[in-house]
This record gives sequence, structure tokens and C-alpha cells, in this order.
Amino acid sequence: MRPAFLTCLLSLCTLGACSSLPNPASDPYGLWMGKLVTEQGLCPTDEMSSLRIRGHEIVFNPGMNSSILRGTYEKGQQHYLAELVDKGMNGTSYRQIFNGYPVGTAIGGTYTSPRCRAHVSLVRR
Repeated sequence: MRPAFLTCLLSLCTLGACSSLPNPASDPYGLWMGKLVTEQGLCPTDEMSSLRIRGHEIVFNPGMNSSILRGTYEKGQQHYLAELVDKGMNGTSYRQIFNGYPVGTAIGGTYTSPRCRAHVSLVRR
């Protein structure tokens, strides 16, 4: 076979594999990973962040730190919301929120806390 034909065939197979990725709008279940990109403040951007959607549970871990944000999911939702409310050192509430939505074959979203605001694009692992 000719090299040009093999290259073209390989490209078509790769495109076919990419087009078969499940759309998060209809099938968001699984593990999603991505890095936070800081918009304001100090965010945990050194490590990957993870989003897991399983059954009726949503779990988001920003920057693989000790914070675990939780939410619920109902089949067919186009919105993924997880939050954690802790007490700060001065006794006031400290709220962290992940607000996600399907974007093509990824899940986009924002992470906010009193110290930071960041956006993230998460891909399925």
C-alpha cells in the first residue's frame, strides 16, 4: 500500500473513534479530568481536578486537594452542581461551588470559593 493511502486511512479511523465519544449531554456518567485556569485569586491549579458522576451522585475535587464538593444528578440534566460549605477560621461559612455544563464532548464549568474563581474544561478518562 502507498504511504499516502495509509495516512489517509489512519486519519479516517481516528476521526471515527473521536466521533463515537459519548456526549456528556446524554451520557455524563464516569470520571472527568482537567486543570483549573485561574480567573481571580489563588486557585489550586498545580494538579488535575476531577469530576465523577455516578448514579445520582456528583463529586468534584478541585486540584486533588482535601476539598470534596458533592451534588446530586438526575438523568437528563444539563447542569452539574456540586458544593461544599465549611466553617472558616473565624467561624463564618466558607462555600466552594462547582457549576458545570456539557460543551461538545467535554464538560465545562467554573469553580468558585472565597479565595478564587477559575474555569475548567474536563475530558472523560
